[in-house]
Amino acid sequence: MSEGSIIAIIVALLGVVGGGGYWGYKQFSKEAPVKKRDADIAVAEKSQQMAMAIADDLREDYTRLRTDLNAEREERTKLSGRVDSLETHIREQDRTIRSLRDAVRLFTAAWDDLTNRWDHYRQAEHPPPRPHVNIE
Repeated sequence: MSEGSIIAIIVALLGVVGGGGYWGYKQFSKEAPVKKRDADIAVAEKSQQMAMAIADDLREDYTRLRTDLNAEREERTKLSGRVDSLETHIREQDRTIRSLRDAVRLFTAAWDDLTNRWDHYRQAEHPPPRPHVNIE
């Protein structure tokens, strides 16, 4: 083989390879926008599915929170009624305790008077009057 034929073969090969490379590049550049569009559509669909899944989860969370809130509100109302009842009961007990303390003070004073004036009461015809206490 001569140098000319070797060069001709190399040029021919480069032409085929180079031409094939050029042809491949043209094909890729033509297909790329279609593939990009398909990829964009696929991404958009996945994004939409994810957004819908998140919206469904949020809707379920909202429903659950709303139910919990209503239950808490009912419990708070019941508790408020019980607290009001207990406050009324405590006020009544406070009045009773005040009355009992007043009665104990009165009876203590009467006992002290009886002890201090024992000679007088012992000689009297009637015992000293009982202290009047109003206990509710």
